[in-house]
Amino acid sequence: MYELIIVGGGPAAMTAAIYAARKELKFALIAPELGGEIVNTSHVENYPGQISITGRELAKSFAEHMKSFNIEHIEDAVTNVKKEGDIFKVKTYGSTYESKTILWATGSNYRSLNIPGEGELRSRGVTYCSICDGPLFKKKTVAVIGTGNSALTSVIYMLDIAKKVYLVGRSAAIRADAMMVDKAKADPKLEILYNSTVRSINGEKRVESITILENGSEKTIPVDGVIINIGHTPITEPIKDIVPLDPSGYAVVDAHNMTSVKGLFAAGDVVNVPYKQIVIATGQGATAALGAYDYVKTLK
Repeated sequence: MYELIIVGGGPAAMTAAIYAARKELKFALIAPELGGEIVNTSHVENYPGQISITGRELAKSFAEHMKSFNIEHIEDAVTNVKKEGDIFKVKTYGSTYESKTILWATGSNYRSLNIPGEGELRSRGVTYCSICDGPLFKKKTVAVIGTGNSALTSVIYMLDIAKKVYLVGRSAAIRADAMMVDKAKADPKLEILYNSTVRSINGEKRVESITILENGSEKTIPVDGVIINIGHTPITEPIKDIVPLDPSGYAVVDAHNMTSVKGLFAAGDVVNVPYKQIVIATGQGATAALGAYDYVKTLK
């Protein structure tokens, strides 16, 4: 019987594990691997104490800090969570565990456009991760879909290696941080297509072009690759039957990061907060771990 089970391996989960260890809770962390979404980020320049660091290096530093406490890391994935009385039953592919509290910090998956050609050409020119697959488009033409920070991160990265970069957005403005926008716009290799919707991704064996609707007019643009950065979908399927979620599938939490289900906490990209930032995720992880500690004390 654990006092706490942390589900997830990203910044929120690893921070929670550090705090839980310092509080000497009897706990385990369940995740197939450690790192989370930040390992796919080229450079992080807004995390306090790190002027500039690669996402992979930052994730490694989190993991090393966490492992210094000799925590129990179960390398598995959770498939279902049930609550029986005051006890949570956590089922994984390999076993079932019991705990007094749960901290759900599984992060999110890339959101799809759901258009013709996207699924058929995935990994054949269609990608959701510029850091993973960007080098495949060196000295080629790519289209980045989206106008948020993740899209601009991809644009800036691709401008260093690609021949030309299109930024395709549905709105009349870019929603990313001003510094990122200014940096991208300064490069003549970037062409921004405002008020544009991607209708299809075209190609036989690989991506050859995209068809967009720009200001009401349809046109086809030759490209070698398409990087889709339009947001994420929270990974909350295993807990949807025991906790109410908002219409987008996010967990709703209180000031202690506890959901409406007593003993079930959530942190990071699965929570319905407006900003998805590493520093916010780590803060939520700390809050949730401290909240779980206080809650466990009430049970004794």
